[in-house]
Amino acid sequence: MSILDLRSMPVHTLLQVDVAVVGGGPAGLTIARELTGKADVLVLDSGGPSYEPGPQALNAVENTGEPSGGRQAPEGRGYNGSLSWLNAIPAFELRNRMLGGSTHTWIGKCAAFDDMDFALRPWLRLSGWPFERNELMPHLGRAAELLNLGPNVYDEKLHDLLRTAPEELRLDAKSLRYFFWQFSHERKKRGEPMRFANVARGLAQSGTKFLTNANVTEIRAEQRGYHSLSVASAEGNTATVRAKMVVLCCGGVENARLLLASNSLSPAGLGNSRGTVGRYLADHPRTTLMRFRKSRDIDAVTRHFNFYGLKHGGAPHFYLRGLSLSPAIQAREGLTNCAAYPVQIHAADDPWAALKRLAKGGGKRALGDLLTVAGSAGMVASGTYQRLVKMRGLPHRSAELRFDVMAEQQLDPESRVTLSEKLDRFGKPIARVNWKIGETEVESIARLAQTIAGEFQRLGLPEPELAEWIASGDRSAAAFMDMAHPSCTTRMGSDPATSVVDRNAMVHGVDGLYVAGSSVFPTAGHANPTLMLVALSMRLADHLSERLAGERRPASGAEQSRQVV
Repeated sequence: MSILDLRSMPVHTLLQVDVAVVGGGPAGLTIARELTGKADVLVLDSGGPSYEPGPQALNAVENTGEPSGGRQAPEGRGYNGSLSWLNAIPAFELRNRMLGGSTHTWIGKCAAFDDMDFALRPWLRLSGWPFERNELMPHLGRAAELLNLGPNVYDEKLHDLLRTAPEELRLDAKSLRYFFWQFSHERKKRGEPMRFANVARGLAQSGTKFLTNANVTEIRAEQRGYHSLSVASAEGNTATVRAKMVVLCCGGVENARLLLASNSLSPAGLGNSRGTVGRYLADHPRTTLMRFRKSRDIDAVTRHFNFYGLKHGGAPHFYLRGLSLSPAIQAREGLTNCAAYPVQIHAADDPWAALKRLAKGGGKRALGDLLTVAGSAGMVASGTYQRLVKMRGLPHRSAELRFDVMAEQQLDPESRVTLSEKLDRFGKPIARVNWKIGETEVESIARLAQTIAGEFQRLGLPEPELAEWIASGDRSAAAFMDMAHPSCTTRMGSDPATSVVDRNAMVHGVDGLYVAGSSVFPTAGHANPTLMLVALSMRLADHLSERLAGERRPASGAEQSRQVV
């Protein structure tokens, strides 16, 4: 195993590699995986192979923006069950400093951004990506394979691939469209979300080097072909890493903070000569749009909005069906992209929850769970048929059905990450986060809710109970929470006045310094970021591999002559 711990290494260790990857989450581990056998790679992470409370304290931020003033949504980030504790973690502090990163506390939810997310939209400032979606499709396919996903199809075209397609609702396509999500899971443990810690272990066994409990405190961009990283452990041990290429993979908050804090040679911070590092902070504002509380209403709606499966690569894959605003209504009304997804709150006497508990050993509720299952034999039998034969979601007994929403944000230069006057244990400023939610995204969310309610009425579906602020039209009462999807703080683009990295994710004006992860998204999109950031990381790894190969390629005779001269 090539997992080193800075705490037990000699003082002032010097390490020299081709590529230093800072951050052992999905982005960093994807890049390391793609460069295996092609480069000498070192992955640095401020945590270790397993959870330790000490490193997590470094996630603290000074929050001066949203959510504030009691505006936090009651459901927080919308987690249920065993993950409900994640709702209480303060905004922009839900990060995991350990190998595997954010995949330790995710549910595996994935989707690709659609054409609208990539498009140049005149009604939204700084919209448009520097390349088209088609250019990223090969990398999306590779990313889906790594994440153990099914086909990258997330709109109504998926209906033709499913084992049994959903009933046709005849939605008004000018207003609404279907949108699907799927879920990444471990290959050897069905039902367990994919944990990139397992990717790290595999890479270590194949020779990739890791330096754990290693906090990068300063990046120094040098002119002699190498960049230098100052690294320290919480216990005071230090090291220096010199690399031809450095890739920051620390997340949307930390990537920006680290560039800004690397100011010993560049007073404004690395890559920040135009003041763009940390600007355009976007997340996915989340809230509940509507609820259904009656059993018959819940059953009537879940018939159309549930899980639907297909076989791919010899394994079953299930997709969750939701709704998003159509491109036509977005363009006509100047709205952002957003999508609503169903969330079922299971009743205490749900037989499938009871079966799950019994499978894990039962515990104190075993007798009650046995009685619940025995009294629901018909529901269990029909659900088994639905799942195994029709590849549909299980028919749960639910106390409530919600539709939650995640919305794209219009970019705002004043929504940003800067440096606080508060210092961390290494004497470096912590991040000051000023997240701003604009009127455009609030109006987009309200419009989506009203459009869904109107369509349900037209189609004869049950009438939803709209969130109070939507029903009353009081936009000032809207309450949102971050989804721990910070993006765009080192956004990709061609103009250094509005971007931090170029189309190859290299920091403008700093040769050999790259950034990966959702912080380089030109726009935040409306879907969960992991699939997209893994695809972009693969694209970056291809670029790094080609660059390294070019540097190693022997010069031609003419080139040698020019070098001699």
